[in-house]
Amino acid sequence: MKPVDKSSQDVESQATGVSPSSPLLPKSQQPQNSPVLNSTPLSWIKGVPFLIWQFTENDFPTFILPNSAFGIFGALAGPRLFSDETGPTVSEVLWRVPIVIIYNWYMTFIFDLANQRGADSVEEDRINKPWRPIPSGYATMEHARLLLLSSIPLAMAMNWYLGVFSEGLWILVLVWMYNDLRGGDHMLRDPLIAAGSLGFNGGSLRLAGGVGRTVNDEGHLWTAMIAAVILTTGYIQDLKDQVGDRLRERKSVPILIGDGLCRAVIGAFILSWSFACAYFWRLKLWAFVVPVLLGAGIGMNGLLRRNREADYATWRTWCFWLIVLFMLPTLSWF
Repeated sequence: MKPVDKSSQDVESQATGVSPSSPLLPKSQQPQNSPVLNSTPLSWIKGVPFLIWQFTENDFPTFILPNSAFGIFGALAGPRLFSDETGPTVSEVLWRVPIVIIYNWYMTFIFDLANQRGADSVEEDRINKPWRPIPSGYATMEHARLLLLSSIPLAMAMNWYLGVFSEGLWILVLVWMYNDLRGGDHMLRDPLIAAGSLGFNGGSLRLAGGVGRTVNDEGHLWTAMIAAVILTTGYIQDLKDQVGDRLRERKSVPILIGDGLCRAVIGAFILSWSFACAYFWRLKLWAFVVPVLLGAGIGMNGLLRRNREADYATWRTWCFWLIVLFMLPTLSWF
């Protein structure tokens, strides 16, 4: 008798709408390591904050914080990015830091729920990211669906209250295109991510500066410029995920043009953008050197160290490089 592959059985059951924690399955087949799923409704509600962290933990240092930094450092540049003559004060910006982070967090949570709940995503995560909630047994596809259904209207109401409804709606449309319409599996993947940065970064800048203030033309140009940076270098994150991407038949840039050429192109773009962004803000030489040297180091590391662990480190350093770019408007005052 052919043995049953339990992991495949779990994914198949989720794809058909029967989660491993469903009463239709024997108790022995239900997830045993979840502090949330096999509990009373009240305990499940109390466990939701834990699940929110589990779904977004990997994106917190590499996505939520950098996007927040764009708005915070942009607001600290004052009138360079806003129409009024003075711009927000330092104390005003610091007072708004928590809400900027929260905005990026709950919008990222919605993306992660939509991105991680599909059967194909679960199978891919078993290889690339086995610590995520669904492949590790802390949540099921059904629980992710329920969280997504409840989170979207709450996020829309919150965005309306904060004055960033249009940015949030833009993100939700792109989340739908990326996940439900499977745009993330094709050549639209990187353009969709870059377009999404307009909503995250634009919303962050408005929140950090104060909704009553208007972002000027230079602020809009800077936001678009960073979207172009992400479009041309963001696929550095795909270097570490090539095994799972091939399994899912995802047409990522490293798979389409080859690993070696992809690394060379990324290095060239990172170095070029380091010069371009520093020149855009007319930085002094000492500030010019910081993004350029860091960008050159990322490019060299990607070319010389070609293993999954090194690719993770390169990707995280790229996220730090983005934060350095986001600091340039503030550094332009010195």
